[in-house]
Amino acid sequence: MIQNQLEKAELSPNEAKCYLALLKLGSASANEISRKSGIHRVSVYDALRGLHEKGLISQIMRSNKLLFEAANPEKIKEIIEKKQSDLDEAKKIIPTLMLDFQSSTEKQEIHSFKGLAGIKTILQEMLRSKTDILDFGAEYKIKDFLPYDYPHWDRERVRKKINMKIIANVTIKPIKISLTIIKYVPEKFNSSVSTYIFDNKVALIMWVDNPMGIIIEHKAVYESYRNYFDYLWNVAKK
Repeated sequence: MIQNQLEKAELSPNEAKCYLALLKLGSASANEISRKSGIHRVSVYDALRGLHEKGLISQIMRSNKLLFEAANPEKIKEIIEKKQSDLDEAKKIIPTLMLDFQSSTEKQEIHSFKGLAGIKTILQEMLRSKTDILDFGAEYKIKDFLPYDYPHWDRERVRKKINMKIIANVTIKPIKISLTIIKYVPEKFNSSVSTYIFDNKVALIMWVDNPMGIIIEHKAVYESYRNYFDYLWNVAKK
């Protein structure tokens, strides 16, 4: 039990055994410590060297014989207090480390939404975007499902100066929207899913009887969709 506690004070098992043996022996040679502790003589020297470096034993020469003595156990207390002080200092850097961790750790989250209320939540998330919003698919069905909410959302987007790029089906041409560049693809590129790419996120909205949507926050997914959008943008026509 005592040995285990000494090991918590950063003593190795052999160092703890040798120190306890010396407390009982007083002054003792390496051979005597070996017999008392049950540790091989070669290992005893390694343990004594470690104890000496920690200031837990001293060496004396008596009658041309090298002997060892245990230091006052108060020294153990000093070691523990020093260790605690070092730990307290180390704790102070945790907030800084957390900032680095949060800034470098890639977020990987998927959130799902159902119904028109859920779709409105996705739209509100887009209004917090720090980047342009890239949009393709679903042929502007948002206006059919949210005829009153969409105009308000678009005015708020313009007020916040969030630009958009839209790839739309040629069948709904022409469209004019503030702070928005629109390109068109042939009629065969038809979809019931709107895809929005923004702020390291991808939002997919399925315009079905009971609309549903998801927001994916993942760097690799975002980059894949962004690359796909860029390809379509390059082949789409104004």
